[in-house]
Amino acid sequence: MARIAALFSVVALVAGCAASHQYTEADHQKSVDADLGTSFTVSVPAAGDAAVKPVFSPAVLEIAPGSKNEAGRRTFEFTAKALGETEIRIGRDFSLRVRVTSASDRPGVRVHNR
Repeated sequence: MARIAALFSVVALVAGCAASHQYTEADHQKSVDADLGTSFTVSVPAAGDAAVKPVFSPAVLEIAPGSKNEAGRRTFEFTAKALGETEIRIGRDFSLRVRVTSASDRPGVRVHNR
């Protein structure tokens, strides 16, 4: 029985990781919500200056080291590390407002305390 419970836990964890969101230039100037502890990516066309780094509040989001440069695009991975709100700006052509919330604060979400 313990093995079955462990297996379900692993499957749920993997499914949660695969469900990350990806935002692109189509999301420019939008506001989005991210659950605390989740990761998401921002993929934008590569500008002439590949050294341009995203600007955001490191108190709210954490960025994975490095970025991917593929097929004329730059991709950055972020993790929501604290409750709050910040804006991600990449150069002059992309901004995304991110509000980090707790899934347990949403109506209808049950939280089991042990």
